[in-house]
Amino acid sequence: MMYSEMDLYCKLFVETKMDRAALVRFLAQTVTGTENRSTIVSPWGEMDVMMNDDYDEERAADPHDGFLYYRYYLDIEPAEDADPREYIKGIARMLEALWESGAKAVAACDFEEELPRKGGIAGE
Repeated sequence: MMYSEMDLYCKLFVETKMDRAALVRFLAQTVTGTENRSTIVSPWGEMDVMMNDDYDEERAADPHDGFLYYRYYLDIEPAEDADPREYIKGIARMLEALWESGAKAVAACDFEEELPRKGGIAGE
């Protein structure tokens, strides 16, 4: 599939002990972005760190679809003139940094196959 035909929107589910402000700071540093409340703007994209209304600690432990119940999710969109490859690399860096911090993170997007561990869980 060509990048031009691919939907580059990505939703990234995150389970971490960090509070929202700390998570925003951590991600802004990871992507060399700027923070504006719960929004991070980087050269390749923009992401909003949201509290997940469906958060459920017990359901989050399910190995199959528990990620849908993680504490946070990020809505990630590419910058208008972003190179799709740089955008995907940026999301890959965020996933790896989150995993290294001990967080669980799962990406839901059309390009999961191009992400480390196919965008899957890790953490702990």
